[in-house]
Amino acid sequence: QRTNTPSPTSGDGWNGGGISQYPGMRRNEHGGRRQPQTQPQPQQRPSNSNSMFGRWNPFIPRHIECKVCKNPIPADSFGRVSYIRHPFFEKEVMCPHHQGDRSVRKCTGCNRYEPQVGGGFVDLGDDNRCVCDSCLRTVIVDSEDAKPLWGNVLQFFERGLKLPVWNAMRDIPILIVGHDALNDQMRGGHTHAGHGGWSEQIMTTRGLCLTEHHVGFNFLLPRMRFNQSMSSFMPSNSNAGAVGSARAGAGTGTGHTYFKIPDASKSNPNTAVTAILCLSGLPSDLTASILAHEACHAWFKLNPDFHISKPIPPQVEEGCCQLIAMLFLNDGLPDVSRDSNTNGYGDGTNGHGHGNDEDGSPTNQKLRQYFKFSIESAGDEIYGEGYRLAAKAYAKIGIEALLSHVVNYQEFPTI
Repeated sequence: QRTNTPSPTSGDGWNGGGISQYPGMRRNEHGGRRQPQTQPQPQQRPSNSNSMFGRWNPFIPRHIECKVCKNPIPADSFGRVSYIRHPFFEKEVMCPHHQGDRSVRKCTGCNRYEPQVGGGFVDLGDDNRCVCDSCLRTVIVDSEDAKPLWGNVLQFFERGLKLPVWNAMRDIPILIVGHDALNDQMRGGHTHAGHGGWSEQIMTTRGLCLTEHHVGFNFLLPRMRFNQSMSSFMPSNSNAGAVGSARAGAGTGTGHTYFKIPDASKSNPNTAVTAILCLSGLPSDLTASILAHEACHAWFKLNPDFHISKPIPPQVEEGCCQLIAMLFLNDGLPDVSRDSNTNGYGDGTNGHGHGNDEDGSPTNQKLRQYFKFSIESAGDEIYGEGYRLAAKAYAKIGIEALLSHVVNYQEFPTI
């Protein structure tokens, strides 16, 4: 899964998060000097309220603490407080001057700010990435940990979506790798990038489906014999042609031997999925959704009707993969409200319902909501718009008809 735009959840890590302002002072009715505003009055939302600069909220308290430096964010000369806000976790705000500061890190899973005071996040030792305590509860750092997740994805394809699972999909190696290894493979080609990305959550590749495509041809190879009079090899029976090919292939008779390239025993004789790679250090639910995204890439490539000469446009393919990831997050994971955190799928609410733990950190259910939010709110043409077009078609005709249409016609169906 790969992200490709500098919008939130991708380049700078935010999707709708930006500068919000609070009017702490106002001018009196007669145009006199400014007076403290004890009861902030509702104000009309600016015209750019839906842009990357966030929503206008005049009811936020005057003293807002920066999550990074833990200092109150100061007001300007007009009494307005400007800050950078996370698009989903609204209590996550920071001073505007931290934007662009490379020393300020964000959690690789949920993109929350790492505090620089009072204890930071856990360092992953991989390209300066870190993970917060909430994502750390279910973090996946080893390929063995990913095998059960892949099994859940294939089971969801079969039982949840009622899709055929090609035999070759069961044998695909699932590898959890570091940032450099993943991006080296991306630069090497023969890949299908996703997720996120598959959304735009971070400016990096988080999942890859490595494929090999073979263009094969059927041809007739003549059976040769040495002609002493000509002092060269000649076809043993050039008139036998294709009629005798079956016998020749079986080692009997004369004529031409029939060969077919490549091996037809695969799901798709022209395609092989050599591995699926996923970025290490991500929470379990996010890792599983990335694997679901990449599984859709593999499903397309191993479909017997797919041919590399008719590639699926990126927006169509990535949109369908994002749709599969969303469906998996909705219906393919255990209900976190019924399990405890000890099994990796708990909600961490400690009896206080959904939302945040006692220390204010997001629960597993809140994190899952954020992962779905990131897919739905992506603003780029390939992943974001592609997902919305795929979701619209899915609502009309279902998943199997949608994916089959895409394989055969390389476009979304006209609804």
